[in-house]
Amino acid sequence: MATPTPLADIRAAQEANFQRMLDLCFAAHPHYRRVWRELGVRREELRSLADLPKLPLTRKETYVADPEAFRLRVDELPELPLEERTLWEVIYTTGSTDRPAPFYGTTHDHYARIYQMRRMAEIAGVRREDIVVNLFPLTAVPHQGFLSALYGTLGVGAKLVASFTGRPVGAFPVHRDTDHAVDLAAAHRATILWGISSYVRHVVQRAEARGADLSSVRLCFAMGEGCPPGMREDIRRRLQRLGAGGVVINSGYGFTEMQGPAPECCEGSGYHLPAPTEYAIEILDPEALTPRPDGAPGLVVLSHLHRRGTVLLRYLVGDCSALTWEPCPHCGFAGPRFTLAPYRVGGLVKVKGTLVNLAALHEALIGLPGLDEHQVVLAKADRSDPFSADVLVIRAAVAETHRPALGAEIRRRAGAVSEVSVEVEFVPPEHFAERFREYKFGRVVDERPPAGRLT
Repeated sequence: MATPTPLADIRAAQEANFQRMLDLCFAAHPHYRRVWRELGVRREELRSLADLPKLPLTRKETYVADPEAFRLRVDELPELPLEERTLWEVIYTTGSTDRPAPFYGTTHDHYARIYQMRRMAEIAGVRREDIVVNLFPLTAVPHQGFLSALYGTLGVGAKLVASFTGRPVGAFPVHRDTDHAVDLAAAHRATILWGISSYVRHVVQRAEARGADLSSVRLCFAMGEGCPPGMREDIRRRLQRLGAGGVVINSGYGFTEMQGPAPECCEGSGYHLPAPTEYAIEILDPEALTPRPDGAPGLVVLSHLHRRGTVLLRYLVGDCSALTWEPCPHCGFAGPRFTLAPYRVGGLVKVKGTLVNLAALHEALIGLPGLDEHQVVLAKADRSDPFSADVLVIRAAVAETHRPALGAEIRRRAGAVSEVSVEVEFVPPEHFAERFREYKFGRVVDERPPAGRLT
């Protein structure tokens, strides 16, 4: 791992970057110029990051409704060097809707991503001699995940194998299936598998079913969605049955607007912000929207400090977590770390008047022997009646011979953590295989008609 940056230097760089970011936003940011003028926010009032709460919060709905208004107008800033004014790329915050929100990056921002992803890979333990299989899919719109595995690997000088999985779209036959990804990993003696958590597990499941040799794998990066302890152990056990040794299953926390994940240095270490001088993170009380103390959970709020494309300040990400500036006890990292596995705001749903913790429900089922895959479905007791009672359905891929016994065990485990009865719907494994070709597997699906989502 590279020598960590002293804490005082991180703080000083954050302050300097913040002041420059404010100058640029007051001069050439369409949304913030208008909003701050309406609210009477003056530049001279913002002397340090301690004054950040004087700025209004930015909600995701506001950004998605008019993403062009959040793009810094670098054409109005001719004094900027060429790399800060040149559009390099556009990625998107979502890909599951017909109108994904673009997130613009200049050459400056692209270089920042390469730097951040190199630091991320160093923290997570990627070495020059590693062979990494990028399991993120090719999607209809560019996403951060594929770029993270690409530049994290290249940034440290390791070897990269791209699987090009995903749902086929477009006129060119470039997409490959899961079996091809397994073959690549085995043929190249991959040491690292890197992709969406559920898809990494799916690839390992498929490798196990085919008896593929993945004994060279030493590390998995299961990212883009939660990877709870039960899921990690399930992936590890399957890889060990394929000949691998003490495989480490690391996760990370990130989102498009952060341009890369915050990784673990080891399992359970917390998620280290690899480039803390590039952004400021606040944790706010969900009700009062006031700052929470170091290490206390709350809403995650992001402020860009050093961007030239899309710029967001005090942006409500939509997740809850906790942040600490205490040094990491495992690696000595001096920058900030998320210490709580993030969960989406609204991660609780009400079924028949009872709140159900979806994360706990998933954790109770993952790794259950014989359960190849599962999905939590919110539906109506009478599918033809949008106002009938809500029901909780576990859609499960289970071999026919195991269904009677596993059905009872699924209902028992789900009932223990949800305190509501559940229905079990058995489906063939290919039902899930098709869904894994999307960017993220929909672990929770709401099949209730809009008119019936009032409770």
